[in-house]
Amino acid sequence: MAIAAAVIASAAMGDQEKIVQPNDEAIEEFVPDSNENEELVIDLQAQALIVEGPQPVPAAPAGGFLGLGLRAMFNAIAPQPQAVQQAIPADEAEDGEMPKDPAQAQLWQQRKQIRQQAKHLEQLFQPVLRTELEMVRQACPNLPADARREVLVAGKAAVTKTALEFATQQMLGGQPRRAFNARRGIQFPVAQTLERHASAEQFASYNREQASRMSRRAEAARVAIVAKLDRQLDLSAVQRRAIEGDLEARWEEAWLRELDDTGMVINNFRPAPDYANGCIEPHLDDAQRDEWVQWRKAAGMAVVGRHVGWNFDGQGLHQEDDWWTQGASP
Repeated sequence: MAIAAAVIASAAMGDQEKIVQPNDEAIEEFVPDSNENEELVIDLQAQALIVEGPQPVPAAPAGGFLGLGLRAMFNAIAPQPQAVQQAIPADEAEDGEMPKDPAQAQLWQQRKQIRQQAKHLEQLFQPVLRTELEMVRQACPNLPADARREVLVAGKAAVTKTALEFATQQMLGGQPRRAFNARRGIQFPVAQTLERHASAEQFASYNREQASRMSRRAEAARVAIVAKLDRQLDLSAVQRRAIEGDLEARWEEAWLRELDDTGMVINNFRPAPDYANGCIEPHLDDAQRDEWVQWRKAAGMAVVGRHVGWNFDGQGLHQEDDWWTQGASP
């Protein structure tokens, strides 16, 4: 019954999302220090691969009525899938006074903690905003000062909103965890505001430059993916060309995450780019496929994603440009 007691104790904590390893230690969401370039090494228990598609029908539990009764009891206390998390208002004033009800008071305090975390994270997203603003400046050099100010305000508001969303996902989790695309969350409001103030010709120029930029970055990410695979699996020239061609034909924007790989090592492996497994595994021989499976178990996205749940699309710019504030109305 020691095992049953452990299961019950674990299930009773269903309101706290944790990742439980064999040593029962919870792994916290990993947030990199953008000022450090040192290689990060994380050791984790290798995970079984998650196979998509139809699953075998589970066998009936042994033990007759007793087995069925125990199974029903454990199912009743097992953690249930979490509901979709409601957006947390950025303005604390909307929370009002702390409720007297204990459950509501806990949620009230949780929102406070998430906002505090979001304030710290805003600094992490500033380079993304500066990159997007530089794209606007290059495409629309004659943008009026007041229009610049409105674009800047929209960009800063997008950073605040994006940081709050990221902090919420980081601290509350949720199933399934989605990839977090910070650049998209910041670029879209900037583009929307720009469209209202730029001429049709200027906005078309901006869109062309954005498309060209995304094409260049996608090509760079594909090269990085193939190089990483080649380093680990010793691909032939034919395999490299085949995988890169397949990646290009089936490219997804979320795969730009490869540009964010700054050298992290997990279980003595670099993170496996198995989000693109369908473009990779069909081109491997038997020995390479066995190595690929082991690599995915040790450092695939099912493992890495617990620490890296975002897509910054590169490091961004770190230098402020006073062009955005020159001549603008206060």
